[in-house]
Amino acid sequence: METGKCGVCQSEAKHRCTGCKTKFYCSAAHQRDDWPAHKLTCRSWQVNTSPELGNHLIAARDLNPGDLVIAETPLVWGPGRQTERVCVGCGEPGVRVRCPGCSWYACKVSCHGLVDENRHGVECKVLASLRLLPSYDILMVLRMILVHKRSHSRWQTLISLQSHEDDRGPGTEAFEETEAVIQQLEPVIGVLGIDKATVRKICGLIDVNALETNPPEGSVAIYQHACLMEHSCLANTRHNFTVDNKGRPRIIVIAATSIKKGEHISTTYTHVLWSTRARREHLLATKYFACHCERCKDPTELKSHLGTLKCTCGSGLVLPRDPLDLETEWFCDSCPGTLTSVEVMQLTERLGEEVETAMASAKESVLRDLLSRLQVLLHPGHQHCIAVAHSLIQLQSSDNPQKCELCLRILDTTSILDPYGTRLGLYTAVALRELASCPGEDRRLNLERAIQLLEHEPAGSPGEKFKKLIETEL
Repeated sequence: METGKCGVCQSEAKHRCTGCKTKFYCSAAHQRDDWPAHKLTCRSWQVNTSPELGNHLIAARDLNPGDLVIAETPLVWGPGRQTERVCVGCGEPGVRVRCPGCSWYACKVSCHGLVDENRHGVECKVLASLRLLPSYDILMVLRMILVHKRSHSRWQTLISLQSHEDDRGPGTEAFEETEAVIQQLEPVIGVLGIDKATVRKICGLIDVNALETNPPEGSVAIYQHACLMEHSCLANTRHNFTVDNKGRPRIIVIAATSIKKGEHISTTYTHVLWSTRARREHLLATKYFACHCERCKDPTELKSHLGTLKCTCGSGLVLPRDPLDLETEWFCDSCPGTLTSVEVMQLTERLGEEVETAMASAKESVLRDLLSRLQVLLHPGHQHCIAVAHSLIQLQSSDNPQKCELCLRILDTTSILDPYGTRLGLYTAVALRELASCPGEDRRLNLERAIQLLEHEPAGSPGEKFKKLIETEL
């Protein structure tokens, strides 16, 4: 075990700070004593600013895979919009009763969060006095209004984050959604003396900065520093959540690969298994920026071909000339044939509807036939083919030769698009488990790889449950 000099008394010490991993202490008491001074230099990141990115995080020192990057509790958290019924006290699903104070949904009458002033306690009085009916569209907004009224320092931190109000004006979907929230909150606005402009800013702050948590599932939270991680379609961190002793979702951000000092710290704010056009449109609509990462700039998406079509000439692939231009022409790499971006979008959307219908049926024959038809028009690595293949392998028998082929194709795709397992751990683990059952494959190796991918899954999550299932099969 490596040792060093205690940061307080300089004696031999073997206990290392778990945050920076550079400072040693001879005892927990000395570590506590030194924390007021050490916390200023302990961070593995620092905030940087640029005209293009605004505030973002860069590594303050070299980071290794598994190193802690950020661990923090939220500035504010609550149920997300269109959330299924969850407890207003703790955020957990499975509600069975109503809060005695305001009649909103709760897990049990004795839930501590119902009376906790830092969770439901204060808002309960507002909801009860105004007799507002349960609507999860407004609860997170109300909690931020109460932060505005009760905590000047937290509010100042919140409004330092981006809200993109200039992009959310009349004529946008965001504006219509915000106006609907304002209408529901009219009684609150009057009683608490809040202006509509502030509510619009709050809605922007939530849409741009809130992260989905699990646990508690179905909630969203805004974090002071984690929200500053920039987007990359090949993120270099992973994160998970734990519920602290005050019922708050604490985010833990970990380096997924080596990050050199000065390199940007990134996460992913869109779906990894969407093609470039779908990802960039989603980011533009929800986060108000256009991604220019290496994957987005590459017509083949790093040779995954997640958006590539097949040409009717029989030998060519149809690719976008400029993937960063939504209106770009698509061309065949073997013949003079071209398609407009509209034609590609219409074909992709039509086939996507067929995929949704077939996957809802969950029938092996339906999925097999659809995959066969899709591969006439699309590259086998196209997002629609991968989606159908992933469902199909879970229905096929182990001795079906196609099963092994599809498993390997899926694993090739995930190894390119999520090489560190930051977003597709469970998805990839399913394919590994199915591959393990195929004749001629190394069963133990594939199951062990699946377990390794799931080691960061939250307690009680589908990923953790799947990990336990695989462990029983080893």
